[in-house]
Amino acid sequence: MKVRRLLSLLLAVAIAASMLLAGCGSQAGEAKPKIEGPQKVRINIAAEPPQMNTITTSDTTSFTVIRHVFEGLVTLDKDNRPAPGIATKWDISKDGLTYTFELRKNAKWSDGTPVTANDFVFAMRELVNAANAAPYASMGFLIKNGEKVFNGEMKPEELGVKAEGDNKLVVTLEIPTAYFLDLMAFGIFMPVNEAFYKKTVDGDKVTYGTEADKMIYNGPYMIKEWAHEDKIILVRNPNYYDPKKTYLDEISMAMINDSNAAYNMYAGDELDMVGLAGDLLNKAKNDGYDVYQYSDGSSWYLEFNHKDKLMGNVNIRKALTMALDRESFVKNVVKNDSLPALSFTSPDIKGEKDYFKKEVGDLFKDKQYDEAKKLFAKGLEEAGISGTPKIEFLSGDSDVAKKQATAMQEFWRKNLGIEVEIVTVPFKTRLQRMQDGQFQMVYAGWGPDYNDPMTFVDLWESTNTNNHGKYTSADYDKLIQDARKETDTKKRFELLKSAEKKIVDDMIVGPIYFRMVPYSTKPAFKGVVRNAFQDINLLWAYMDNSAK
Repeated sequence: MKVRRLLSLLLAVAIAASMLLAGCGSQAGEAKPKIEGPQKVRINIAAEPPQMNTITTSDTTSFTVIRHVFEGLVTLDKDNRPAPGIATKWDISKDGLTYTFELRKNAKWSDGTPVTANDFVFAMRELVNAANAAPYASMGFLIKNGEKVFNGEMKPEELGVKAEGDNKLVVTLEIPTAYFLDLMAFGIFMPVNEAFYKKTVDGDKVTYGTEADKMIYNGPYMIKEWAHEDKIILVRNPNYYDPKKTYLDEISMAMINDSNAAYNMYAGDELDMVGLAGDLLNKAKNDGYDVYQYSDGSSWYLEFNHKDKLMGNVNIRKALTMALDRESFVKNVVKNDSLPALSFTSPDIKGEKDYFKKEVGDLFKDKQYDEAKKLFAKGLEEAGISGTPKIEFLSGDSDVAKKQATAMQEFWRKNLGIEVEIVTVPFKTRLQRMQDGQFQMVYAGWGPDYNDPMTFVDLWESTNTNNHGKYTSADYDKLIQDARKETDTKKRFELLKSAEKKIVDDMIVGPIYFRMVPYSTKPAFKGVVRNAFQDINLLWAYMDNSAK
């Protein structure tokens, strides 16, 4: 989420899941259950959502909540295919540029007011409103005139989206975009009630999405309680158009960033689902719990600040990347079925004929210690730095994040002969420092927003607001721009492959591993969907109280 969501950059990542065990990454697919007894579940989302203004949100934790309290034009089914949401049907023009959505007439906000086409028009205009500095603003550039509106060259009213009455929405694109319909299920494209939103705006200050009462909901659930740094409690939205669509009456989301503490709560029957980091996977098995794993589609990497004198040097970046032992890192630190990353884009992303990762192959070698030392020395000379430079490594403050950062620190000490200082901060602070460019090197993760390589490779376009390290390359920008415009599939994927290779050639970021996430659920907790495009989806979940 991401979505492309800025992966809960939770480095903690104590939440988890499975695509190898328990059947294709979810426990969904059962026959319609017979619901009896209390329908309340307790899960751990591990961290405080920074904010849930759908226009400006960019992290997986927030999107996990958003998935349950908002509904877009379309939703994703259990197999990640677009399905009717607020739109009951849609029509796509022959040239692939115009999408016409027919909206439900009985869709309402949680205050009882109708959900209309204007709610989507307003949201899309605000996405490309430069004043909002939305991390995903560039996604709005897919809509006709989106970039020109963002740059102030056109008025918001000239954006290619219009309401034809309350129940018809017409969206016109700049170019045909095969994954556009999938994007309409992504959190940033949720509707926003204009009247309610404007009540939360005071000058330059926007409080929408910062508290439970600073939000209005159109999804099956709404936030009853948001106790910051503690928990979020969701309850049914009484005005949702289909109350029988979901089974759970209450979802309690804890914010526990210590994986051992979360596991103890699970073992003490205070949680119904828990992530299994490190040694906890085997502990859960030994304790008799069912354990699952799934690929969440995320790529984890070193993100470098290219404006920094040291990190702006390609040889320094390559040296820091090559000095890591990914195989040891996955085996001895991550301790699950995650894969060493020798390229950037996740193996879950489809390519031209196969998976993109298979088509690209490995783009560099692991454990190149001698070469790393040579490159580091060369980089220092090129940067005009003598002596031992100070290097800070920004990381999260969870127990898992600290362990992983410490392991990399030791690799650099042992294999490169340098000392790297680890700076740990809370999740929300880390995101803010990344957005402000206040880092030298940071441990980061990115998960897919849709199933196409573009969701990864466009990150490093110079205009992308998620390009925190401010990498700038006219050649790279052209590859991305040409790939967006290319309608010939073969040529398009050749451009995408070239972009993937340039990521490694320039070592824009330093790939580390592709994440598998292990977790456990209690026998009574069923219907959970977890996969690369829906990290936690409880819209089909229920409690089988007979299994307790």
